[in-house]
Amino acid sequence: MSMKARVALFGFGRMGQAVARNLLKDPSLKLVLVASRSGGDKVGRDIGDILEIPETGLIVKGSDQLIQSLAATRPDIVVDFTNPETGLINLKTAAKYGADLIVGTTGYTKFQTEALRSIANMYEVSLVMAPNLSIGINMLMDSAKKMAKVLSGFDIEVIEEHHRYKKDAPSGTAICLAKTIAEGVGINPEKGLIFGRQGNKSSKGREIAIHAIRGGGTIGVHKIVFVSDNERLEIKHESINRNAFTDCLKKVIQYIHSHPTGIYSVEEILGLEAPKPVKQIAKVDVS
Repeated sequence: MSMKARVALFGFGRMGQAVARNLLKDPSLKLVLVASRSGGDKVGRDIGDILEIPETGLIVKGSDQLIQSLAATRPDIVVDFTNPETGLINLKTAAKYGADLIVGTTGYTKFQTEALRSIANMYEVSLVMAPNLSIGINMLMDSAKKMAKVLSGFDIEVIEEHHRYKKDAPSGTAICLAKTIAEGVGINPEKGLIFGRQGNKSSKGREIAIHAIRGGGTIGVHKIVFVSDNERLEIKHESINRNAFTDCLKKVIQYIHSHPTGIYSVEEILGLEAPKPVKQIAKVDVS
């Protein structure tokens, strides 16, 4: 294993570009491959041209060139910012070349998640499902777990805000927060979550509503409100810019580059949860 982690980046949208810009500045990492959607306007261009920095010599490859690109660059770690359907295909290809996998997107179904875990086991590479790539968000999640144990009699609402271009609503992070709190207060996370409020039906008390706001260039705001008849408590996290995600991502990269092969969570890597024994997952047909 080389001392400097060789990193490939799949997906070169807003998040991918912010990550690339910061990885280029880190002397402990080497960005060796950037892949984007085949036929897109970024393919064939130097990433420096896209990021408006001096040329880097690193040319964006199309996803149809992935096999040749992986064979040529041999990254230690792949970071994926595409989508579940594309990610499953591309990450399986990367795993065949021995790259550890970091998944930085939300929206994976339970089956797709199990398929990724199976791919990691099959090719003996590490996997981190990291939809919440922010140190602050993970601290918010950890705080919410602790509060839920004490504030189980309170009404609870989750509010999230993102830029106008975000495709999913509510955010995966907001849903994860609500499910985490629901489990802590004894609400069924499959039945006790509602999305927004409409009409004249009053709250039943044993539910958590998730509200989504979309507008402008807001990077990301998540707020949890606990309210009783006598008091109100709010906890909130705001991402000021996308560099917040890169700070956490670099910790994840360094961790899996220096630890044995396994399936890790961001919470474990940040020390918010005790490490779990690595278990072999039953193989899922991912052909």
